[in-house]
Amino acid sequence: MGIDAPGGQRTDLGPDSVLGVQADVRLSERNAFVLQLVTRETQRGDYDPRPALAFLSHALSPELTLRAGRFRSPFFMLSDTSDINYNQVWVRPPVEVYGLNPFSDIDGIDLLYRTHIGDMFVELHPYFGRSRIPVINGGQARLSKLGGMTLTLESGSLSLSAGYAKADLAVERTSPGFVDFASTLPQALRAELSGSGASASFSSLGMQWDDGVWRFSAEVARNTASKFSNSATAAYASAGRRFGSVMPYLSVARQWQDQPLVEAAEWPGYEDRIKGFNRSRNQAQKSFSVGMRWDFAPSAALKAEFTQARTSRNALGTFIAREDPFAPGLDRRTINLLSVSVDVVF
Repeated sequence: MGIDAPGGQRTDLGPDSVLGVQADVRLSERNAFVLQLVTRETQRGDYDPRPALAFLSHALSPELTLRAGRFRSPFFMLSDTSDINYNQVWVRPPVEVYGLNPFSDIDGIDLLYRTHIGDMFVELHPYFGRSRIPVINGGQARLSKLGGMTLTLESGSLSLSAGYAKADLAVERTSPGFVDFASTLPQALRAELSGSGASASFSSLGMQWDDGVWRFSAEVARNTASKFSNSATAAYASAGRRFGSVMPYLSVARQWQDQPLVEAAEWPGYEDRIKGFNRSRNQAQKSFSVGMRWDFAPSAALKAEFTQARTSRNALGTFIAREDPFAPGLDRRTINLLSVSVDVVF
């Protein structure tokens, strides 16, 4: 979902298959190096391993750590473990929310300030840097002058998180389909769809309760962009209960479009083409999921999950039309998805 374009009726193991290995090297009492290599299907359709983590850390004090290099983008409550599905109850985090911002890592510097106030654990996490990802079928998206802050509070079974980030955004689309489409548009309109010089922001709030028996979590997030991308809000809520090594769970999720990429009414004569392009960028949908996790062995879990998703009007949701990404027909559709996964850590 989100970046995969499966073919026909064939089974596709690509979207959720991931393999990672991590090395933690202690260089001295205060210095360390972390390297994590991950291979999974990319927007280009390949499985080339890439460093998801590659940073040096220096403990300035027992509470304060400085890191430089590549680290996880802390945009969501579960960003730190989003590549480690074993740590999640679901087969995958709700795509309505976690597909809202596809930039998964940052090249830059950050600070981790961790302390306790009474019985409460507090973490402040400011960060600065840049990020880039490939665009499906050709091109690249970049965040520069990226700066943000996250706050995490933990007390007993409850944890809360909040975050905000702002950056300059560039999206360069070079796929043959887009080039042919854009060649018929005025230059000023093409500059709204592909190029550089846009601003973007992202904010999120999350909570989780886990007392060892019951597990509740919820999160809401919003992204905005002045060009090249639509603006949207998303949220989910999930609940599960453990019965020994088995946990059944359910979740609901939804994404709304707040602002289309381009207002079609502002471009007389091009409305139909703009609406088609806007549809291909609109991931608005709602879903209901029910599943079960079975920890059948130490560090190994079997998960089965059924999701029914309903795409919104003038939206493709988190799905991609196989042949023509601008094609109508996926909006206001009900799509059933059955997922089974085995997650292992070693």
